[in-house]
Amino acid sequence: MPEWTDRRALLRIGGAALGAAAATATLGAAPAAAADPEDVITPQQFGALADGQHDDTDAIEQAINATRTKTTRIVVFPPGTYRITRTIVIPDVSGESFNRIQLRGYSTMTNRASIIQVTHDGVGIDVRCSLAAIYGLAFVAPAKTEHNVALRFAGEVNTDDTDAAILECTFVSFKLAVDHVGRGLYFSHNLVALCTTGISLAWPTEGVEGGGVHLPPYGLRKWLITNNHFHSPFQAIVAQGAESSDFRGMIIQGNLLDIGRRLFIGSISNSTISGNVVENADNGAIIEITSGGHNLTIGDNVLGGFEAPQDKGTRAIQFSSDVKAHNVTISGNTFNWLKGTPIRFENDASRITIANNSFDNWNLSGRSDNAAISVAGKASAFSVIGNVISADPANRPPIATTGGLHASHVIGNASEQVPLVGGPVGADSFVQATPGRFNRMEVAGPLGAAAKVISTSTEPVKVGTDRYGSFVVEGSNANPGVKGGVRVVPVNQSGSAATELLCATTSTNELVSMAANATGLVPPADNARDLGSATQRMRTVYAHQVVLAEHTPDSLPDAAGQSGGIILVRDPKTGKRGLALSDGAAWRNVVLGPQV
Repeated sequence: MPEWTDRRALLRIGGAALGAAAATATLGAAPAAAADPEDVITPQQFGALADGQHDDTDAIEQAINATRTKTTRIVVFPPGTYRITRTIVIPDVSGESFNRIQLRGYSTMTNRASIIQVTHDGVGIDVRCSLAAIYGLAFVAPAKTEHNVALRFAGEVNTDDTDAAILECTFVSFKLAVDHVGRGLYFSHNLVALCTTGISLAWPTEGVEGGGVHLPPYGLRKWLITNNHFHSPFQAIVAQGAESSDFRGMIIQGNLLDIGRRLFIGSISNSTISGNVVENADNGAIIEITSGGHNLTIGDNVLGGFEAPQDKGTRAIQFSSDVKAHNVTISGNTFNWLKGTPIRFENDASRITIANNSFDNWNLSGRSDNAAISVAGKASAFSVIGNVISADPANRPPIATTGGLHASHVIGNASEQVPLVGGPVGADSFVQATPGRFNRMEVAGPLGAAAKVISTSTEPVKVGTDRYGSFVVEGSNANPGVKGGVRVVPVNQSGSAATELLCATTSTNELVSMAANATGLVPPADNARDLGSATQRMRTVYAHQVVLAEHTPDSLPDAAGQSGGIILVRDPKTGKRGLALSDGAAWRNVVLGPQV
């Protein structure tokens, strides 16, 4: 076998490989153990030319097979273009495990130095052993074809236990960049460009071994996909083939989708999607949850179409019709330049927090069935807090449900649309129209609305001071001003309160009140309007018993001002009580009949 590099070159290559390992360690990967230069293998040792013309397939395969007897199992690819014409398989041989094999090159996300040129319509490198790592290789195809895949990871012995690490690699012009079957993927600082799909995650259909930590649902875990650049893929990440279980333990963070279309499609739970930027999205929801949909945090992402004319995005976050989402937090996101609904639940949803998001330039299609937050079902235990929502071109409420809002609160949101909620609002829900003080409540229906106010003030009670606010009713179809309401005012130091019923005429807005407290009903202060207006007094009173205040002859009120009034008078000489009627000039005794 010809020797294409001398020992001194191998020393240089080995040192560079170890330097790359140390650099990778700063990104979170475990550094490689110190290796003797004799353990470092290159395809050049087996005839590779790396000139982009020569077929280097056999040389690369022989270099990989040569690692069986090595401690570190490292294959280093010096800069160049390695042309391959068929799939290179890294097997999992019983007794001669390829576990922890590393393929290392000199490429970075921005520099293609060590290039694997895949010229056939199939898989480039098929990794069938566990715990493999690919560093610094650029996988490039002349053109995207129907079946070309750059990398495939799928274990052979224990099919679920396939943990792969892919760092500082480049994937260009593949139908699928990375096909991963099993659990565990560390995919960081890579460039995926001009591919239909970036990463496909699937669960093996057979051969799963081990205990509970390997079996679904817990077995579907450990995906760390961070700080990658996806350029013009149709979809960046797809999780599939686990309809009865849930992919979990996934961190999708800090990725940039440049002309990115869709970030994630598939099953996910117990995971976080945060800090990603997607612009020029189209062809469906940017994040689409098709199963799972619980214990999720989706936060601090920028999701949208990236300004006109690239305003093609339909929806930003969508929970599909088979998902009943629960325990989900959606916070701190920016939704912009979307033709449709930013957040959409296509089924019932419960225990959902939607807070501190910005909705700007959405529903650009102007469709009446879109909303900033849409629930095609029952929305229970929703907490919608502190969002800023721009106007809807369809001039509809930004929150819409078909099954109603239940046991929920909508507080402190700034919206150009009022009312905030379209659809039924349950009596156990609270909707505040404008941010700031709780000084306005919306009621979607005429019945079933109530408010309970609990004071937590620890300051001393001030008699006659309106301490706890007023509850008033405003009308948009009448003259300006307060039309009626209730005010609660303390009447003594113990905090006993008088409830004042307020009303006002529509012409002058003069305030007329009646107070109810522990001593009974108190008429207006001027006593001129009785319990109504000057012209419309109370005509009929139904009561089980009426008790009149007692007067003596020397304490009679002016009869002239009490025309039609009846009072109780006690004769101080006899002590007997009787009735007196005012005729407008004087009080007249009313003759009483026999004793009952």
